Order: sequence, then C-alpha cells, then structure tokens
Amino acid sequence: MATCSHLLLALVVVAAAVDSTAAFDQDHTPFKPIPDLSVPRIQELGRWAVQQHNDQTGDRLTFTRVNGGQFQIVAPALNYLLDIDATNVHGTASTHTALIFVQYWTNTQRLDSFN
Repeated sequence: MATCSHLLLALVVVAAAVDSTAAFDQDHTPFKPIPDLSVPRIQELGRWAVQQHNDQTGDRLTFTRVNGGQFQIVAPALNYLLDIDATNVHGTASTHTALIFVQYWTNTQRLDSFN
C-alpha cells in the first residue's frame, strides 16, 4: 500500500510540473527579430542600456547604435535582446548584448544583463 501511495504522489508531482511548464510556455513567446532597428524607441533603449551599464559598473562606454536585436513577449511585458555598438574612452569599438525587460503600462524598464 505504501508503494502505491508513493507512486500516486510521484504522478501528482509530475502532473503539476507538466502543468506549470505549459502555463509558462503560454506566457512567453520565442524571441523574434526586431523588424526595424531604426525605430527611435529601439535606439533609445540601446542608449539607456549603455547608460545603466555605465552607472552600475563605472565603465565609460559611449553608445553608437543598436545593430541587431530580438524581442520576446513575456505577458504582460516585453524582453528585448539588443546587440549594441559602443566605444570606450580610448575610442575602441565593441559590441555588447543587453537584455532589457520593459513593461510599458507601468513605465518600467530594467537592465537584466549587459555583456
């Protein structure tokens, strides 16, 4: 009887895990390419990400442009994965990847990573 109870408990745990994974997938879409990187809002997000990175690390990068990017719907917000060109104080160019969480209806922006 104890073995049957353990088996039943294991099945309930697996079913709950599968159900929670399905709910997660419904709230998150795959990343998709940003169709037009020249949109001012995308360039502003890139500039903001560089400034946030500088404030957090003490680096002194200068934003050049967003040269690539993707977005993901994370209900009820968006994640942006941006490829950002910047230069350091010596004029050396580099490309960085920033993950930015944006929730427009609460006016929330958060830099989740910058590499």
